[in-house]
Amino acid sequence: MSDTTSLWELGLTDQRDDPEEIRKHAAEVGSRIAELRHSTGLTGQQLGDRVRLRKDQISKIESGKRRVDIGELPLFAQALNVSVGRLLGQADDQTMALAARLVEGAGPESVRPARTRARQLLEVDELLTTRANMPPATGSRQGRAVHDLARSMARHGATSKVTAQRQGRELADATRDLLDLGSDALGELPSLIERHFSVDVVLDSLGTAIDGLCVHSGDKALILASTDFTDGHVRFTLLHELGHHLFGDPRELIEESEHDMFVDNLVEVRANTFAGNLLMPEQGIRSTLSWLDESAPSLSGRALIELMEMFGVSLSALVYRLNTLKLMSYEDGQRLRRSSSIRRLVAENQDIAPTQAATAVSHTKRAPERYVRYALKAARSQRLGLSAVATVLDVPDDDALWSIVMGAEDQTSPSDTGAPLNLV
Repeated sequence: MSDTTSLWELGLTDQRDDPEEIRKHAAEVGSRIAELRHSTGLTGQQLGDRVRLRKDQISKIESGKRRVDIGELPLFAQALNVSVGRLLGQADDQTMALAARLVEGAGPESVRPARTRARQLLEVDELLTTRANMPPATGSRQGRAVHDLARSMARHGATSKVTAQRQGRELADATRDLLDLGSDALGELPSLIERHFSVDVVLDSLGTAIDGLCVHSGDKALILASTDFTDGHVRFTLLHELGHHLFGDPRELIEESEHDMFVDNLVEVRANTFAGNLLMPEQGIRSTLSWLDESAPSLSGRALIELMEMFGVSLSALVYRLNTLKLMSYEDGQRLRRSSSIRRLVAENQDIAPTQAATAVSHTKRAPERYVRYALKAARSQRLGLSAVATVLDVPDDDALWSIVMGAEDQTSPSDTGAPLNLV
């Protein structure tokens, strides 16, 4: 029995033993494997090591001269961090395929809460779409222009650190220009991301083993950030993961700690440069330092607190940005990051740090705005029970749920204002 017949019996292809169709199918699968391997930066030898094949066998597969055995498909999917369906060119339901992706290789116990929360919301997405007529996430015209620009850049690849930094910087500048954000600090990021980029955003208290998670495929994307870090840290994480999505990172599931985000590879450098430039535009930093009568390399602690407060960022993010602008040396930045004086500096400068974004940890819980809106509508119209609202808001208490749902009928609610419901 041929490989294609095996696939046919599993419902993975429409073809059986037609030799020409077998050859064509093998070539298509091989081409996808080659494309994904190049996107993830793997050599033929490295991919071969992961799937227990020789380099020359990988070459034959990618050129269509050798078929991928059905038993090898899961190995290739795991090595390339995609689904088997994607290797076979299937147009599976993106939402449920992504939910299933979160179950695969669940990883250490410490990171499972993030995957579990993302999976729950994707499953509710499917329910709200089919039962409550929730439309797909839609971005703005300007956001789509940013998305298209990022994908255009990604097609040329980031072949060096200089190129990766340039792409991240240019996309951040274009984002501020197209969205008319000027050079001031950004406001509430989750709503901005959802409004412009067709990305659902989740904030939740998920521990410190994982900073952020991006799960995306096609036009479906969900970004989650743990709020057990400082507020400034969370803001950087959200834009870092957004960078991965906009640039079309081929990984369907990206889960990262701070160490992962700052590892020295081109993909992370590009995402960090995008996040840093978007949060802290050069013009805004330099004008603030000029106003404070400060200049590199001798920046005072008060100037650092002013910058962190103004742009709503953490010390790590600010140091990274100042390094890239040559306003602080790498050595001085590392010494500052190792110092335990940041809380003292904030305490000594409370007059310019009312939000204390550099040190405050809010533990905020936030569900995607459209999920909240349609879950409440469906519950009030009795198309869905309270369980959907409970999952979206992560509120297990029946009395609290009843109060939220019924209270929303009598007063301004997320469904009326378009604002997300935040529960702390």
